[in-house]
Parts: sequence; structure tokens; C-alpha cells
Amino acid sequence: MRWHVQIVSPATHNNGSTSVLVHFPSGRYLFNCGEGVQRLGFENKVRMSKLSAIFLSRVNWETMGGLPGMLLTMADSGMKDVSVIGGRNLTHALAGARHFISRPDLGLRINEVYDNVDDAEAGVFRDSNVHIVPVYAYPNGLSAKDDGQLRDPNESERRVIRRQLAARSFGEPKKLAAEGQGNDKKAKRAKKDKLQQQPKKGYYNDKCSGAAVEEHLLHLQKVEEEALEKKRAHSSEAGGNGKGKGNGNGNGKLGVGLPKTTPSLAALSYILQGPVVPGKFDVAAARALGLGPGPLYGKLVAGESVVGPNGDTIHPSQCVGPTGPGGIVIVIDCPSVDYIESLTTNPKFAPFLDGDGNHNDRQKQFMMIVHGLGPGVCQDKRYKDWACRFPSQVRHVVSAPELVPDSNPFQRHLRVQAAIAAIDNNMFVLPQSSSSSDLPLKTFMSGKNVFSADYNTIYDVEPKFRVDKSLTRPALTPEAAYQNAMASINSGKQTNKTRSRANAAAPQGDKDADKISDTELVVCPIGTGSSVPSVYRNVSANIISVKGYGGIVLDCGESTVSLLKRFLGYPHRNVHNKRVDLNYLEFVASLKLLYISHMHADHHLGAVLLLQEWSRLTRTLPSPLPRLTIVAPWRFWVWLEEISGVQDVGFDRLDFAGCQELRLLDNPQPDPKTVKVTDILKANLGLTEITTCFVIHCPWAYGLSITHRNGWRLVYSGDTRPCTNLVTLGRAGDRPPTVLLHEATHTDDLIADAIAKRHTTTSEAVAMALGMGAENLLMTHFSQRCMSIPNWTPSSVFNVKVPRYGYIAPYAQNRKKDSANRVAAPLESLEAAKEEQEEQGDTAYEDVLVDVDVESTGGSSMLSNDANAAKEELLKDMDGASSDTSSVCTDSTGKKSNDKTKYEPINVNVAAAFDMSTFSARDFVQFQRNIKALKRATWDEIKLFIAEEQQNSAEDGGVEQGNTKGSSEKQAPVSSKKAAPLKGKAAESG
Repeated sequence: MRWHVQIVSPATHNNGSTSVLVHFPSGRYLFNCGEGVQRLGFENKVRMSKLSAIFLSRVNWETMGGLPGMLLTMADSGMKDVSVIGGRNLTHALAGARHFISRPDLGLRINEVYDNVDDAEAGVFRDSNVHIVPVYAYPNGLSAKDDGQLRDPNESERRVIRRQLAARSFGEPKKLAAEGQGNDKKAKRAKKDKLQQQPKKGYYNDKCSGAAVEEHLLHLQKVEEEALEKKRAHSSEAGGNGKGKGNGNGNGKLGVGLPKTTPSLAALSYILQGPVVPGKFDVAAARALGLGPGPLYGKLVAGESVVGPNGDTIHPSQCVGPTGPGGIVIVIDCPSVDYIESLTTNPKFAPFLDGDGNHNDRQKQFMMIVHGLGPGVCQDKRYKDWACRFPSQVRHVVSAPELVPDSNPFQRHLRVQAAIAAIDNNMFVLPQSSSSSDLPLKTFMSGKNVFSADYNTIYDVEPKFRVDKSLTRPALTPEAAYQNAMASINSGKQTNKTRSRANAAAPQGDKDADKISDTELVVCPIGTGSSVPSVYRNVSANIISVKGYGGIVLDCGESTVSLLKRFLGYPHRNVHNKRVDLNYLEFVASLKLLYISHMHADHHLGAVLLLQEWSRLTRTLPSPLPRLTIVAPWRFWVWLEEISGVQDVGFDRLDFAGCQELRLLDNPQPDPKTVKVTDILKANLGLTEITTCFVIHCPWAYGLSITHRNGWRLVYSGDTRPCTNLVTLGRAGDRPPTVLLHEATHTDDLIADAIAKRHTTTSEAVAMALGMGAENLLMTHFSQRCMSIPNWTPSSVFNVKVPRYGYIAPYAQNRKKDSANRVAAPLESLEAAKEEQEEQGDTAYEDVLVDVDVESTGGSSMLSNDANAAKEELLKDMDGASSDTSSVCTDSTGKKSNDKTKYEPINVNVAAAFDMSTFSARDFVQFQRNIKALKRATWDEIKLFIAEEQQNSAEDGGVEQGNTKGSSEKQAPVSSKKAAPLKGKAAESG
């Protein structure tokens, strides 16, 4: 049987943990699932469709930050009965996901293993492919007992509670579920019939208007507020602090709280042994027994006896050699030098060490070891000496930040980023990376059997050890990618008109960069995609560095920390970022506000690692230690408190203000503690106002408005349908929003999807900006199908209706009125608009089932990772941009539209965000000037992506990567591929 080990993600300065995937024909086994592992799988076509089990070396966000998102995708793709194996607190951490994940059909099997030296079988995992044994290590001076690894009989009830709460999110394996339900088939059938007769929770079964949707969400949020008030009162009586930190047993819709726990510092390594190697078939012996080639050979190899042509029974032992033991691979996790003593003296490794020069059977089976090392370990003499004691035939794959170049694995994003940076290198920032390691590999160990871990490298274990680099692509540096993009422009591959725009953009951008003052607002979208990460867009994250005050993070999706390191520079400042004069360390240490708009995974899964980094970087500063304010739904705070029992996030230095207590409208008397927290926040950031509002997306989803004493104002929509509250929030105050940062998930032709998933289309986002009188609109949170810049028209904008407001056109016409009427105008017309809405209904919402539960992040939405879907979107985008009606993308006045209706001018500057971009107020006009060049740059990349996918499919015949059989010298070409021919307007536009 052929099986191999694949490096998914090595440890670098950008990524702290090592992720390894072990492939068998019938299963996959993933070791560690840190943030970004799923996106790396998309980039390198490493599919997880046969994933059987996930093993965690530590239960903290560094090794498991990508696990919730991975489980969501697996559940939505129909996978079931997956196992997750890890140390203490694993069930606790997964149970915390009940606040934002509901996938009970997954049937997740959680195996929380404990270090029991008296039980050799403790924590052992077995199936038809592998036999895996965990090996524990602890930091200096800590034992299994000190770390809580020894089972406490009093813990049984708490384990049951954690398992039950985890099952709310991920279900239970079939066997456990069957045991809990009993064997009464009639009772099961009756229960199933009863559930089917009941309306599905969170869905409307009748037609409803947009106003009804909003009212229903408001009602649900009111119910939760009442429950939270009860919990806070109960917490105060019990001696809590009133912020959800009481006795850990919540009331109302928050349900039962998780029992308290403490962080586990244990690090697990794993010893993996593959299946038995079949004996060699002796063809000569078989022929001597009268057997010719055919299916009987296969039966004998499989261990079955067969009847020969003479009627004699032939047994496998007569023509099949003896079987051999499976190969052994060890995956090490040594997070720091503090673990070296415990790791290297663990007796479970003793059989594999070459002591007296005589190789035992275990040593002969030992094929390779993956060293997952933290900072400083590879330079420690104790660890190096221990590694040298393994037999000489063992292959060493070393994954350490000092020995692995911090290259950028997302080369497709780098190519498109370089292409648009060549058009404006102020607005679009090249991500920082390095092509060389800090130290040469030989400083750790030298020899032909020592390898530096590299993305996507495959190591065949059986039937014969072999290194396969056919899937390892050469990584471009940002400077090389930028030079290629400039050469493409100057060589005439783009039209003369595009080339002149591109060449004119850079020097103009340099002048603008010099003019930006310390008082101006600069919004930096770091991740601009929705639901799941793709090769071109990561999930939601936005930052603002307020000079002289501190940093702000608006939503924090998975891999935000990794992207911040490349965007700002780590450990040194990114020279390609001309707008933010802080490096990663300085920005994180300066954080004053983390805002989470709602509890969907793509908006907050990166917060734990960010808070851990903030706590680490600020805990050694002079007293008094800095504090960080979190503004979020209450559920986020409860989840964060539960996670703080798993790892240090600086929870004792966090201040919380609930979004519902900062609402502009219908706000009860705010909590005095919230008032105190927000007053301190305003002083720290120089804000004069911070308010929120409910929006139409899911329960407890909010929009945000912040105003700074320097004169700028930002409104952030989060995820929403066009809604009354957000327009009212934007029109409040004494000045219009300087920037409206608004989601534009879907293109206009996907209005049905936008309604069903409660998102906004491109034209609806423009209409919302007009409705609140925003000066500039920055669109973000695009569907992963959107690789370019979406189109919109004045006619589609002015036909947008907002619940209770009606058509947006009247509000656009009144935009220039006195600011004193900014709130009065919409409120005066609210009742009339509501009556009209009730009479006519909002037809955009008819016949739609509105799910108020967790948003799907299903694998079916990952269309930007599929060549056919990408081609379809490209053709549609090119066709729309080349038509007369869509040319308003470059002329916001609408003069070129075929629609003869005279519309009011679109008095708002519109731009579409890309990952790692920066926007000041003046950049929006420049964006419009460059929009055609930007579109062509993205189209060229999409064509290259399609060509690469088609070529890959032709080369491997559709076999997923990781099962190829190319030689180790074969390299996958990148820049040499040419796009497949396109037809019609797409070919003309290209």
C-alpha cells in the first residue's frame, strides 16, 4: 500500500505551528489545524474529502485556530463521523463553538486523551490504516499531575456537561447517539414524526416583508437582552462582575455555561505506524502449483486460500512471502526550549534511539521524523544531540522558524496584488515575505537525510521512501512579482490606454501619500471575502491606525494575525506599506478597540490569536498595563470567557461594552459600567461618538458608527440587508459619514441569494451610501465568486427599496440639506413609509425563507477555487463591463447608460476593497480613474488561474494532488502557463 506524508504548513515567523497531512488511499490524517490551513488547502489543491481524523499537539489557538472553520466546511460538504484527538480542554474548546456553529449532522467524535503512565493503551488511536500513540511533554518543572492530566473522579459530571454542549454544535457519533436514544424504534419514529410536524426553528413559513424580517429580529434580540439582564443580576448577587463572569451557569437563551477550566501546557507528539506490508508474491511458485495470472493471484495476496486447476487447495503461505510491519513516522511538537528536557527523556522514544549500535525491529521500521519546533529549539544543543541519536536511515524533516524561509504561500493572491500595486502602489500593499531563512539547515543537522520543511512537499513512506517536490511551487518575492507586473504593463500586453493610466497612477499616488496628514482617516481592509477563505480573498478583517491614539480592528476573521504580519511587517516594518507607519508588533501593542459585528465564524475566529498576541506583547510594559476594549454582542464575551480557560488572552485586562447597549435608537438606560468603559475608550482613541444599531442579518448583528475629534466619521455595516436602522444611524450626527464601509456580498444578478442569506448586492450598497449621505463608499465582504470589481448602474441603485424608507432616490436628492435635518427628515417620514410598506409589501422579500440561525459556510460556496465557475464569472464580468449600461462603473454620473430616465447624479465616491489595501478619503476618486486598469489586471489573473487549473486537470487526469507519482525533480511551472482561449466579448476585452 502506498502512503505518504505531506507538509501542509511549516513553522515560520508568520505561522507558529506545523501542519502535516498523512495520506492513505482510504483516509487522511491531519496533524494540527492552525489558522489558514483550509486556505492553504485551496491554494495547493490539498483536498480534505477523505479526512478521517484530526490530531492536535496542543489545545490552543496556535494549533487549532482553523479547526472550527474546517469543521464547518466538512459538515456542509456532507462529511460525517470525523474524529478529533487532543489533550485536556479539547471538549471544552469545541463546546464553546455552540455560540456560533450548529452542525449536529457532522457526528463529531471528540477523543480527549490524558497522560496515564500506568496504561500503555491510553489515548491510542487505531483504524484499518494507522496505529497512533500520543507522547506527552511538559515545560520545565511541570508534571502530568500539575497540568491536570490525571483524571479526577469529581470531573465526570463536568465532562458530561462539556460533551453535551459540544454535541449542540457538532452532534455525536452514531454509536453514542444510538446509546443515548435507546432501542425503542417506535419511540424514535414518534419523535421523528413530531419534529417533522413542527416548523423549523428560525425560519418563516409564510411570506414576509422586509419590515417583518426586521421586526422579528428585533423581537429575538429583545428576548436575549431580557435573559442577559437576568444573568447579570444573578451574577451580581453571586459576587460576579456583571459582565457574564458570574458562576458560569447562564440563563435564558445563552443556556448552560461551561464548567470552569485552566489552560493545559502539555504538548503532544505522535508516533504513527502504518499498516502491515503484504508479503511479496512469488510468481514462479504459483505457476509451479498450476496457477496462471488472474484474480486468484489477488486472493492469495489478500490472505485467502484458493482452489487450483487440479482441485488442490493452495494456501497463501505456498506462494506469498511473509508480511512485514508497517513503517513508522514520528511527528514532534516542541513549542519552546522549556519542553526539551521532558520531551527528550520520555521513555516512549527510547526504542527508536540508536544506543549501542544494534538496530531493533522498531528502529528498522522507523522511516522519518517531522520536527515541529518553536523558537530557539533548533539551536539548543540538548535537542540537537537527541535528534542525532536516531538511526542513520531515518529522514529528518525540520520545521522551525529559524530554518524555514518566511515565503508567501499564497502566490495567486501575490500575483494579483502585484498587478494592482503596479497601478497604484500606495493604495494596494505588497505583502511582506522572505526567500531566505535566518540560519542554514546545517546548523541543526547535516546529511543527505535532512530536509527543510516546505509547503506541499510529499514524502513517500511506503512502498519505498522518496521525496516528491512536483507539487512544490517556487515562491516569488513581492519585489519579483511587482517587477513582473510592471514588465507586463510596459511590454504592451495591456492596451495603450491601460498602460497610460497605470504609469500615471504611481507618481500621482506618491504625491498623495506625502499629502496625507496625521488627522486623516485611513481605512485598511485586510480581508475582504465572505464565508470561507479563497485563494484571492481572505475572510473579514479591517484595521484603522489612529495616529497619536491607537489601533482599531473591525471584525477579525481567521488568519487576521498572519495577514497583519505581512501587511504591516514582522518583525520589521513592511517597506511596501506607505500609509501605516507601524510594524505588526507596534500596531498590536497599540490596540485600543476590537469590534465584532456579529457571531458568524468568518468575522471573529481570528480574535483569540490576536488577543493572545496583544496580551503577550503588552504584559511586560511599564505599569499600569494597557487595557483593551471589546465592543461586541454579548455572546462573543461569553465565548471569550470560556476560551480564556483554555489559553491566556489577557482576559483580566479586557473591558467589554455590549453592542446592544450602545444603540442609537430604542436604547434603554445604558449600564453605568458600559458608560464608564465607553468614556475611557473615547478618551483613549479621541472619539466623540460611538453608537451601534441592529441590522438585518442574524440575531445580534450590528452596524457601527464612530466619529473622531479630527473631523472624520466612519460607518461600518457588518453583514446586513438594506435596513432602516443603518440608514438612520448614518444620517444621525452633525456630519455625513466620511467613509461608509459596507458589505457588497453579491452582484446584482444574484439578488435572490442576497435575500436568502441576508446580504447586500452591489447596487444596494451604493443605495445605502446615498440614503445616509455618505461622502465615500468602500465595498467589502465579497462573495468568493467575485474575483474582480463588481458592476452597478444608476437605474439599479435608484430602484433599491429600504424597509420602512421606500425607494432611496428621495433621500439622495435631499443629501445637500442642512445637517440639522439629517435625523428629522427620515424620522418624519417613517410612519408614512411604514404604512405604504404594509399596503404594498416589500416584493424583494416575498417567498423567501429567512434563517436566523448560523450562516452556512458550505463547500459549495467556494466557487472561486473552481476553474469552471471562475470562467463563468469572468465571462459575465467582462460582458457586463463592456456593455454600455455597466460603464457607469467608471463614470458615476450615469451619462453613458442606455436607460433614458434622468437620474440624480450618484453623489458618492465608490471603491471596491481588495485584501491588504489602504483607503484615505482622497483615494476614492483615484480608484475611479484607475478602475478599468484594475479590472483588466484582475481579468488577466483570472485567465491565468483558469489556465493553471485546466492544465493541472489535464496533467493528473483529475486525481487530487497528493496522489501524483511524478519524479522528485519535476517542478510545477507557474509563470509559463498561458490562458485558455476565450470567446466573444471576453476575448475582445482581454
